[in-house]
Amino acid sequence: MADTQTKKESAVPAILGWGGLALFTVVFAWIVINQLHSVEEWSNRGNEAVTLVKKFKPDGKPDTLEDLIRGYSLKAKEKGGYVGEFTWDAKQKNGPEYEVTLLWKNGNNHRVALWRVDLQQQEVRPQGDAAASLPQHARDGIIDS
Repeated sequence: MADTQTKKESAVPAILGWGGLALFTVVFAWIVINQLHSVEEWSNRGNEAVTLVKKFKPDGKPDTLEDLIRGYSLKAKEKGGYVGEFTWDAKQKNGPEYEVTLLWKNGNNHRVALWRVDLQQQEVRPQGDAAASLPQHARDGIIDS
């Protein structure tokens, strides 16, 4: 009579495999949910980003950017020029970071200035020459032709 031996397979590798897969799935879902939550937390806050730029005090001076722009328009009018039709817009880039754009008319030319805003840090950073030089042009009343 032949001995029939039944081989017993261990369940440990299957348990470890399926357990690892379950753990990976839970961690992955947690990461995705947190990223979505972060985006939702900072979305639709463009007006807040625009306000932060308007209230920005360039070069540590007491005047806000909004005050400088109003004065710029008045100085241009006094000199017989035209600076006006200011349009603000903000686009969310990543989480609390927004890109704020100011469009305006300077004489017959259209101008654009851009700032990066971090709502979480309440930080405003001018991007490019137009945004960086706008406060000084506004103070001096320089009108580009």
